[in-house]
Amino acid sequence: MSFLPTRRLFLISCAAAVLALAALVACTPGSQAPTPALSPTPAPTAAPPTPTPLPRGGNLTVRLAADLPDLRPWQPRSRGEEQVTGLLYSGLMRLDERLRPVPDLAERWATTPDGRTLTFTLRSGLTWHDGAPLDASDVLFTLERLRSLPLTSTALLADLRYISAATAPTSTTVVITLTSRFAPMLAALTVPVLPRHLLEERNLADVSFWEVPVGSGPFKFAERRPGESIVLERYEGFHRGAPLLDRVAFVVAPDAEVAGAALSDGRLLLAELPWEARDTVAATPGLFSGAYPENGFYFLGFNLREGRPFADVRLRRALALVVDVPRLVQATTSGQGIPIASSALPGSWADLTPAPAPGADLDAARALLDEAGWTLPAGATIRQRDAISLTARLYVRGDDERRVVAARRIAAAASAIGMQIEVVPADFASVILSRYAPPFDFDMLLGSWSNGAGDPDFADVAFYDPDDFALFHSSQLVQGEADARSTRNFVGFSDPAYDNQAQAARQLYNLDERVSAITQAQARVAEELPYLFLWADRIPVALSGRVTTLDGPVNLSSPVYMWNIERWYLQ
Repeated sequence: MSFLPTRRLFLISCAAAVLALAALVACTPGSQAPTPALSPTPAPTAAPPTPTPLPRGGNLTVRLAADLPDLRPWQPRSRGEEQVTGLLYSGLMRLDERLRPVPDLAERWATTPDGRTLTFTLRSGLTWHDGAPLDASDVLFTLERLRSLPLTSTALLADLRYISAATAPTSTTVVITLTSRFAPMLAALTVPVLPRHLLEERNLADVSFWEVPVGSGPFKFAERRPGESIVLERYEGFHRGAPLLDRVAFVVAPDAEVAGAALSDGRLLLAELPWEARDTVAATPGLFSGAYPENGFYFLGFNLREGRPFADVRLRRALALVVDVPRLVQATTSGQGIPIASSALPGSWADLTPAPAPGADLDAARALLDEAGWTLPAGATIRQRDAISLTARLYVRGDDERRVVAARRIAAAASAIGMQIEVVPADFASVILSRYAPPFDFDMLLGSWSNGAGDPDFADVAFYDPDDFALFHSSQLVQGEADARSTRNFVGFSDPAYDNQAQAARQLYNLDERVSAITQAQARVAEELPYLFLWADRIPVALSGRVTTLDGPVNLSSPVYMWNIERWYLQ
């Protein structure tokens, strides 16, 4: 495979500039305890062994698929911006590798019995990258400014509107009062805390954060060469301990083939790549490969409103029994998709419902249709009830080949039990988008949701929370023509059992209790089937075998695999 010479030279020049920043620092072996001299008196107790020095030093080079002309810490608009922001800034909370919210700048937190007041105690001795002290006033400044930004359709800013007041009784205490109990607030408070002393006189909406790239994260800004690289260096004052790496250099490398070549010869040590590159990466000596799930998913949505065929749950269950989801996903996505059974991000703490098993059960599906009164006349291929044929239309985006293939496979599976499904590939803007709004003119719709909270056009995981209240709670149904809300419960799902558990899950701060409520809510959705969940896509990651951590190998199956980057080092 040949590469464009100009692209190769560009990446070589960028990588060379980055790698020339510093040499890899070798580990210094620990010194031995001196041998005691001979003496007529008893030998003294041996001195304890000298601790092995930590493996400090080295530069991690990371691929950027595109340059970052702007930086908006609370609204990452690309994977590169999400990762750079995560290294530069810290929040009151952060997400661990399973996306659980845990204290970060906060040392601990507590809530009142009514759940409406959260008190965070900050770590002592916090500082910004420029050496200025970081205290509760910075947290209040950040929350106040973000809550004053236009709401638009940003889920994070909407969640922050649950805050009715925030105070700082001391320089290390932040008290947040909510309009109601709201457990997803803990994930929302992973939002980067911003430096009041640099931004107090400025309008956040107008700030280019490359002009004031001062945070409190594990790495601080060193240099940016537009279109080429962004270099961050170790922050010695990081509150979880100074990172072991000297620098992290993000190298702009749009061409995936050139990036793959740079990985193979060590100019890049870490890169996210297109799915098509996975086999090449896996076969490259010295590289570890993995893949993490995107924060979004594909589904088959049923119109549950009266008069529609799938208003009868038996028909939904019958179709689910004959669609072999794992086989469909493998064939449709060439292995990129992960079969799913809920809206939770696969591998996250809220991924509680087992993935669908392979296979189909035609006999059970036919029995359900018989029970529902849809019988198959002699010599016919389509079931009928009261002289009406069992037919339905399935809308799908015509510009997405994978969706069209999946829709046709669903229709083929349905035909085996006497259900005729007409697949309608259509333009999203002019045809399909209107199906998500009144009068909800569809039987089935093969769609997808992107669950990013920072920006509606990017599926970030920076503020991840598994709350699917907006998708299925009955309060999210459009209530007549006067209801102008833009809601996500377009299928018309209304179920008291789900409502109770989803509401409880929003109110329980204890993670074990919340897991129990989410498990029950997911089970109810699986039973009632407003959606037949299909798949979530995976993003391949390649990492040099030289890179590891004090906690063991980097977990490339987690979308926040950099969660402990201060503990990474080069072997």
